[in-house]
Amino acid sequence: MRAFSVASVLLLGLSAFPFAARAVSISELPATIQSCITTGSCGVNLSSSYDSGTASAFSMFDMSSGQNWLVRYKLVFPSGETDISGTQNTAYNGYLWMQVANNYSATETAHPVTLFLDKVAPLSSMLFNQSGDLTLFMTTTDLLAGSAYRTQADPGYGDYDTGSLSGEIPLICLAEGCQINAQLNLAQLNYQSFGSAGIAMTGFNAADTRGLVYTQRAAYFSPYYDPENDISFNTTQTFYISSVPEPDACLLFGVGLMGVAAALRRRGV
Repeated sequence: MRAFSVASVLLLGLSAFPFAARAVSISELPATIQSCITTGSCGVNLSSSYDSGTASAFSMFDMSSGQNWLVRYKLVFPSGETDISGTQNTAYNGYLWMQVANNYSATETAHPVTLFLDKVAPLSSMLFNQSGDLTLFMTTTDLLAGSAYRTQADPGYGDYDTGSLSGEIPLICLAEGCQINAQLNLAQLNYQSFGSAGIAMTGFNAADTRGLVYTQRAAYFSPYYDPENDISFNTTQTFYISSVPEPDACLLFGVGLMGVAAALRRRGV
């Protein structure tokens, strides 16, 4: 009896088969990770387990949280910071790093995801007065969907707050006319629920065409009843990667899948 068809294995390979590995030095890691390596509280495999050309993933073990993944996203246009008019005045290059757990507990109501901004060039400003490493939290539903957002506003006739992304973003608008937005996408990462056993990373997906990894925006419109015509403050930071894997990665990936298919045919699967 066939346990898996060739097609099903190829689909599985799309999410789990690693591209050619890339290596990084310790100095290329976020400063916080370098520090925990120095103190012996964590360890990182400096050779990637996955590389699509736009995102790389490195296995990491943390003494306090267990098995993790460090994901390095290669930033491209239109990554950057916009000014009050919506015109980009700072373009971002370099890398946005993200730390996610390999497994999350089913009993948790919010699951931590950390963004490291110190390898973004130039160094981005702390829009919400964050510490530099952004600790965010996703619900189980959002984690399985691979995306979370938060929108808060006080347009002058009552506050509203939608979305469930939490963490180092303001909890409330403090003045009439304010708007706060944040969105996080777990680009190229797949999670699945295993019931009471918890939520686990099941692989990577190079076919994920989402270019946006993270964005955050703080604005104050004055007067609040005419936001389109009088903007006193409006700053948006965006972190994008290419939505298409690099050609060399696609070639290596295709060659690997053809090898898997050929091996299965020889075995009569």
